[in-house]
Amino acid sequence: MKQYFSYFKFLFITIGVLAVLTGGIGLARSLTENYVRKNGEAPKERVFDYADVLTTAEEKKLAEQIAKREKQIGCDIVIVTIDESVLDLYGYSSWERAMRDFADDFYDVNDFGFNRVHGDGVLLLDNWYEGEEGSWLSTCGRVLERYSNSMINSVLDDVYNKVEKSPYKAYSAYIEDIYRDMSRGRINIHPLLLLGIAVVAAVIFIVSHMKTKEGEKTTGASTYVENGSVQFTVMRDELINKHVTSVAYNPSSGSSGGHSGGGGRHTSRGGVSHGGGGRRR
Repeated sequence: MKQYFSYFKFLFITIGVLAVLTGGIGLARSLTENYVRKNGEAPKERVFDYADVLTTAEEKKLAEQIAKREKQIGCDIVIVTIDESVLDLYGYSSWERAMRDFADDFYDVNDFGFNRVHGDGVLLLDNWYEGEEGSWLSTCGRVLERYSNSMINSVLDDVYNKVEKSPYKAYSAYIEDIYRDMSRGRINIHPLLLLGIAVVAAVIFIVSHMKTKEGEKTTGASTYVENGSVQFTVMRDELINKHVTSVAYNPSSGSSGGHSGGGGRHTSRGGVSHGGGGRRR
């Protein structure tokens, strides 16, 4: 039985590798398949350029980019530009509060959310009104849970650094930032590429092991030496002294290595949980 297995072991190994590969491809497909939208109440539009800072062609490109990314991450991605005073609109003295309420209200009133009304999604509000220029990011659902304050600031940095020169590039960067952050942990490797890597690895393994069997020595230095006729020098280590150094360890002194989501968590005027933050220009 052992001889039989030894003779066919490379075949068995190859079959085993391909079996594991099949399971890997199935897992990869399950992790890279597009999400299916479950909310039919929200409007189809995602780019609302009331400030008229985008061309028709740029709006179309952003809409196509959003449609692609939404399916990949399962979250609504909305862009709203305005050119009006949010302070006068709400009667607030705080720009941050007025921008936050405008962004949250727009999200809630339009029933955005990929998985359900007021579900997973994010909205970027960009105000071009003189004296009130700036951006606000409103998060909801899984995006709210994912985004910490530092992550929100990172998205706003990208918008801030590009928006004056090219609003289109700024909003495109915002879309890609959301896609990048919300797709972490998902495998984006094409199944055929995974298959190719596994096949190449299997071939290399088989060829390398077949070569090691060629010309294998069947005799050693002591093959024809009678028992007891060879003497070996005995070598051993002897412990002379032992010194142990102890260091106190405080588990609470280190970093957890993760991040906490829910940056800017609050309840909107419509009673929906949101997060977010803003940046003036």
